[in-house]
Amino acid sequence: MNSSVLTGILFAQISNWQRLGDGLHRSRRQMDLMELLPLALGLVVVAIVITIVVKVRKRNDMTQRCDDPNKLFRELSLAHNLDRASRNLLWRLAEALQLAQPAEVFLQPAHFQGDRIPQELRDEEAELQELLERLF
Repeated sequence: MNSSVLTGILFAQISNWQRLGDGLHRSRRQMDLMELLPLALGLVVVAIVITIVVKVRKRNDMTQRCDDPNKLFRELSLAHNLDRASRNLLWRLAEALQLAQPAEVFLQPAHFQGDRIPQELRDEEAELQELLERLF
């Protein structure tokens, strides 16, 4: 008795799978373009996601050489194991000093001296001194 119930369930599942391709037969009416809209939208979304992933990976690929000052700053930050707060503080220091290359803060300890620190970063002078000791 159990086998007949299970057989009915299995046949029901098979018939569902057999009907899966019913819309692909030539004898069916012509396919409406609106039926392809969800597929087209899905493909566009996948293409956008792939493009974003490729750009982010290329931006953060530290094995390729480039002439990007921002990437050099990120590489030096990674090499010194700086956390996000320290990176942001160094970036703000470079912007406040109007340095042509933000990575210059890694090269010249004079940028961290008390008289050279811009007014807007004076309240973070202790953190800058910690970074000075850590970097140099």
